[in-house]
Amino acid sequence: MFSLDKFYHVLHDNLISHFKNSRSYYFFPFGTTDYPTVMYDPRNCDIHPYDQEAFLVGRGQKEYFHCFFYDQEPLYSTVLENSYVDINRVSDDFFPPRRISIFANSEKSEIKNQILKKYRYYDWYYFFHGFAALDWYKDFQYMRPESFNRFDKVFICYNHLISDYRSYRLHLVSNLVEHDLVRHGYVSYFLKDNYGTWQDAVANPDLPLDPRAKNKINTYLSTVTKPLVIDTDNPHGALSADVDFKQLTSALWHIVTETIYFQPKLHLTEKVFKPIVAQRPFMLVAAPGNLAYLRSYGFKTFDRWIDESYDAESDHYVRIEKITAELKRLCAMSPEQLKQMHQEMQEVLLYNYNHFYGDFKRIIVDELVDNFEGILMQINNGRMPGNHSRHHQRFDLCKDYYTEVKQRFLK
Repeated sequence: MFSLDKFYHVLHDNLISHFKNSRSYYFFPFGTTDYPTVMYDPRNCDIHPYDQEAFLVGRGQKEYFHCFFYDQEPLYSTVLENSYVDINRVSDDFFPPRRISIFANSEKSEIKNQILKKYRYYDWYYFFHGFAALDWYKDFQYMRPESFNRFDKVFICYNHLISDYRSYRLHLVSNLVEHDLVRHGYVSYFLKDNYGTWQDAVANPDLPLDPRAKNKINTYLSTVTKPLVIDTDNPHGALSADVDFKQLTSALWHIVTETIYFQPKLHLTEKVFKPIVAQRPFMLVAAPGNLAYLRSYGFKTFDRWIDESYDAESDHYVRIEKITAELKRLCAMSPEQLKQMHQEMQEVLLYNYNHFYGDFKRIIVDELVDNFEGILMQINNGRMPGNHSRHHQRFDLCKDYYTEVKQRFLK
């Protein structure tokens, strides 16, 4: 499997660069959404790679195929960053019918649908963070089987960012404090992050924190005077990729606090794959439906051992209360009961582990390539968002070539 560092270059070379004057835009470094990098293919470009100004204002250029990669972070608004909008607007002014725009993304949401309609993008969906996890966690498949058997805590729960839309984590941690569950687990919780303190988050009227959650947070987090630390008191973004195997296996259950919680969308990151590669059960603290979304990729979850109805709960406050109730029950078990539970779920844990390194890889590669093929079929049939058939130009790749690309991506 190719590395995440060259992800966009690989996709561009194999799929996009076949078409004349193709361009790809992606954000760099990873996780930023400020400035897009423009990728040129010298075999297909009529414009010198360094002649940015000519690219933006030159009339008469036949700009046919543009791919905008917005797959690293979720979409919070129908307004794209200025850099993407400027590129879109300039191209529309000068080449309105001939520029075909593809929006490469990794979520299913109404916000995305509105963006597709607003900017006349074709929708290229795939599971970006699945590819990221396969790269970042590839070494876990070489661990000795007995390395997965040790744990000394009931659960582990990472909570790096606590501001803005991650503020739901404050509610979760306040529950852990309220029910004296912290002593049963490894919990990270910092009194502030790069965007402010927990008090700032609670006081922010624009955040969707429930008043009941705010009351709990004010009551119980005020008693926490020092940060709770699992691995480092100076967390950074690279921790997503650089994880410690011993740490991931130090507890039985993983309480996965995902990036998206309040927004009604299907979107998962590499976080959910940490317990899978560590052969651990998990509860998913995420937006409703995301546990079922994970199952749609072939993974199994743990409704034999816990109540997973929280995944269907639309009330943000109640969803965390349901998760807390299950965690409280688990923390009340004896060490012997937990070990017995761990033995009972070995079949599921091993299945998820093997599925991640096996069929899952094939599933997301097939999905990525098949969805790209679907876009070309839409374009060639003159379907929305624009009718390109009158230009008498087709965008075709032979069927055998798609199979070849899939095989190459799976090496």
